[in-house]
Amino acid sequence: LQEHRACELLVSTLRESGFEVESPVAGLDTAFVASYRSDKPGPRIGLAAEYDCVPDLGHACGHNIIAASAVGTALALRSVVDDTGGSVTIFGTPDEEAVSPGSRGGKVVMAEDGVFDDVDVVLMTHPHSGGNAVWDYTFPLKDFNVTFLGKPAHYTLPHEGVNALECLLAFLGAVRAMQRNWRSGVMFAFTIVDGGGESPIIIPRKATAHVVMKAFDAAYLEEVFSRVEQCAGNIADTMETQANVKMNGEYKSTIPNLGLVALVQENLRLLDAPVVDPAESQRALERLDYPGPSTDFADVSWVVPGIHWWCSLGDAPRVLHTPEFAEAAGSADGDRAVLLASQVMAMTAVDILTIPGCVERITEEFTRYKEEDFRNV
Repeated sequence: LQEHRACELLVSTLRESGFEVESPVAGLDTAFVASYRSDKPGPRIGLAAEYDCVPDLGHACGHNIIAASAVGTALALRSVVDDTGGSVTIFGTPDEEAVSPGSRGGKVVMAEDGVFDDVDVVLMTHPHSGGNAVWDYTFPLKDFNVTFLGKPAHYTLPHEGVNALECLLAFLGAVRAMQRNWRSGVMFAFTIVDGGGESPIIIPRKATAHVVMKAFDAAYLEEVFSRVEQCAGNIADTMETQANVKMNGEYKSTIPNLGLVALVQENLRLLDAPVVDPAESQRALERLDYPGPSTDFADVSWVVPGIHWWCSLGDAPRVLHTPEFAEAAGSADGDRAVLLASQVMAMTAVDILTIPGCVERITEEFTRYKEEDFRNV
């Protein structure tokens, strides 16, 4: 939510290239929508740009590559849609990492505001180590804080107070015990963001943990989250204190569109770029693998047909959200990823713009999923 310089750079570049730009958007100061429309009717292509960083690490998730490739694709299509008909819209989506107080994920907020309703498809890429992957499952996520409010007292008179930190530790221990009864593949990750103050001679009045939960299945995630919420209440009742569970944000699971998957895969092959077999994603689903990445693009994929594919940042084993990944994202490997991703997405957009019935087939697939509440993809 502080990406002011990145937003300004992208907006000015697009305006200079003939795009009509609206910013801010959906109440987000660093969000924008930039559009170029042909005088002739045709498919409406959407592109998603991310440009936020990881705190203290910089572009350790490669969002600079995402933004640059989205703009590169938009500039390429600017010279095409006058001939083919249609339009190209780039969505500037801040806050994907959702690490600031009050964050919910920029695309979640923008999707709820109807920002993506006026395009036929949304294309996006994300860098990672390894081969290019045209489809990979991303997991539903819940991001929330658990706060216990106790009563301060001098440490020699503990019975005069209620130790909020002890309540929080008891809660975390109880959840760890509960996990043994959950299905495998449920993630419960936490950090203590308020440990009750700096002085050990004062009984802590307040303690807070920041928690992220993921699971393979969204319905099961809701089920185990309700148990976690109930656990916090039970601890508070037992310890005679108060517990507050505050939801910061939630991401859905990404709905694939196999029509888009096939187009992106074919264009990678035309450019002689290595592609991971999409069947690997299917095998991972069948194994119900441990939760992997999550993204607010998932919420877009429930509104409009979309693809969030993974472009290669080279074969060196680099892990997201590390200094090594940030360094790679700003290296020659990052430049190559930008150029490949821009080419692939521009080629895919031209396919959608020019192949008869292409956008209709993509939309029909999405509509079929939607009619079944995305339960049978």
